[in-house]
Amino acid sequence: MALISGKEVKEGPKQLPANPKMWNMLTMQARTKFNVYPSPAAAHWVHARYTQMGGKFVQSKKEIDPRFRDYAKEKQDKIKEEQNKKVTKPVGKGQLKGQRHR
Repeated sequence: MALISGKEVKEGPKQLPANPKMWNMLTMQARTKFNVYPSPAAAHWVHARYTQMGGKFVQSKKEIDPRFRDYAKEKQDKIKEEQNKKVTKPVGKGQLKGQRHR
């Protein structure tokens, strides 16, 4: 829940753009158009332009037409996610790397 003007507002179901290619194109335009991105003004502009250009929203990724998927962006996101998942080997309690037990 979020607070808007002191009132609690329930968040609705997350909606995804049915045409991710167009959505990503508009977000790139917003990055150049607005000094601060992300911002509420930029988000509103992207949403308004997307709907103005005929964009629709869906409830799940399964509903997205494969012709409109942005495979390049998905690949970048997957690589970024894998980099964030890399875990270093944990060091035992009270031990430092390179020290041996006596």
